[in-house]
Amino acid sequence: MTDTAQPSRALVSQWAACGIAAAAARFVPVPLLDDVIRGRAVQVAVSRTLQTHGRDYPVARLEPLWAERAGRGFGRYLRAAVLRVVLWPVRKYRAIFGAVRGVPQDVIHVLLLARTVDRRLARGELTDPDPRRLGAQARNIRRAFDEAMRGMDLRLLNAALADALSHGRGLTSAAVAYARRWFARPDTQPDLAPDGAVGAGTQRVADVLRRPEITRLLDQFDARVATALADAA
Repeated sequence: MTDTAQPSRALVSQWAACGIAAAAARFVPVPLLDDVIRGRAVQVAVSRTLQTHGRDYPVARLEPLWAERAGRGFGRYLRAAVLRVVLWPVRKYRAIFGAVRGVPQDVIHVLLLARTVDRRLARGELTDPDPRRLGAQARNIRRAFDEAMRGMDLRLLNAALADALSHGRGLTSAAVAYARRWFARPDTQPDLAPDGAVGAGTQRVADVLRRPEITRLLDQFDARVATALADAA
């Protein structure tokens, strides 16, 4: 059992919206922009988690949690890529969202990373006023998270999410449109209470995370992260 309160359904639903956007990046036909959308999805999920816990420092201080790429010229490429994806014509997808390989894992990554931040905040961590020390803490959390992901059998959660995301009619096209609109640019404040197919999908994901067997699995994951952090201290 965890020694901290479980996140609210409203917050979990916001994480789920970010997770669906991250997974929809697989269908965006612009090289590297999938990484941008996934990173932005984690950033937004973390930002909403900070707000829930009353933290008012810039979310950018925790960038090591989602930063995957860096390099000279990437900003220029990103601006061009964003323009290309905005102008890319909307298309219909026949693929069933949850049945596409990798989609559940993308959702899981966002959900569990945001949950990990929520657990650390609930324990009074991530409060250092020094941005450098805060960034170092974020790097430690990301390493512990990655270690827990490698060592944890998440097939039960993967299967449950795949099933939940396979029932939404039109979810693939709706998720891509949602990701393009709200997560392809850094200057937007995404709507994390979407309606239609994406909104229904977020609620199905939230329902999955409330199942007793999944709750126990999440608690086990929390414990692995905590152990990895303690071992690294």
